Amino acid sequence: MKVEIENLDTRKLAYNETYAWTSTLLKSLRNSMDLFKFDEIVPTPFSRRYEPGAKHSVIVLGDKTLPDIKENGDVDSSFNSKVEVAGEQYYYMSVSHVVEKQMATEYLPKVYCLAPCLRLLMEGEELSAKHIYSFFQFEIEWRTERMEDVFDLGEKILYEAGNKILSLIDNNDNLTLTPLAKRNTESLVKGSYPRITFEEALERVGRSKDSEGDLTSEEDALLSNQFDTPFWIYNYPAGVRDSIYHESPKGVFQTYDLMLPFGYGELTTGGIRPTSGEEIINQSKTLGNSYHPEYAQWKDKSQVQTAGFGIGLERLLKFISGAESILDFIQYHDAGPNTTITRPNQK
Repeated sequence: MKVEIENLDTRKLAYNETYAWTSTLLKSLRNSMDLFKFDEIVPTPFSRRYEPGAKHSVIVLGDKTLPDIKENGDVDSSFNSKVEVAGEQYYYMSVSHVVEKQMATEYLPKVYCLAPCLRLLMEGEELSAKHIYSFFQFEIEWRTERMEDVFDLGEKILYEAGNKILSLIDNNDNLTLTPLAKRNTESLVKGSYPRITFEEALERVGRSKDSEGDLTSEEDALLSNQFDTPFWIYNYPAGVRDSIYHESPKGVFQTYDLMLPFGYGELTTGGIRPTSGEEIINQSKTLGNSYHPEYAQWKDKSQVQTAGFGIGLERLLKFISGAESILDFIQYHDAGPNTTITRPNQK
């Protein structure tokens, strides 16, 4: 480990640091999972199931050969597209692995996986320094019906991971512990994480508790700058989330975010899962998306009730390392869509 003495500035990482930080975080999170007796499962990156609310991409399979791909001038001019693909089969690419990990809990009570995800970037997100196309979620799910169980265990998982990170940093010459990285990582192990309702979050950023919509990126940063440890936001009203969760008798949804302090904002999203197939179907229709009926059928058949969340791996890496951008964690060997994103100050 090298220690830098300077102000709380972000920095651009070299590739050897990118790999070292990634390896350190994965070891630390898996150590936490072992401590709390979770079983690791294999993710399924492609599925015939459509995840309600998700912004999916698709994979196309050819018939014993590559699909027929046309680009630019070769595409049909009647379509406003740059690429056309023809093949035999298609599958949705995972956005969160949320359905698959629930199904696994029918056979294992506590599961996790490192899930590759692909998400379409919305307007302006490529400039945010916290969004990329392909990313990894450290997906965690277990049998419980209580949000309090999630808050307690989620905090313990990050606390143990933070301690492990700090111990591993001492023995890795490829890691530079800047004051910013030290402050951020130590915040994971400070103690109890505060819990506020979504209504309280709105009040903290100066919005009416009756206003509609989620926090903006600016409000997200404003709120998280008010804390020096991670904190939970929970009990979201209808119309805010783009996924499905259990609705409480009070008319709020039992969903939550774990937020990072110091302006970093959202790290993980999750919730108590729907309690019936009917709840899954009704919320899917409200979101305006088709869905695969197998999820609703499985819920009614299994009667398994779970909760969980997915930790954004690259976002947590940016936080603990003090890196300038999430783009610092595009691996050297990555030749995918993330390489098309440029830094705001990069020509």
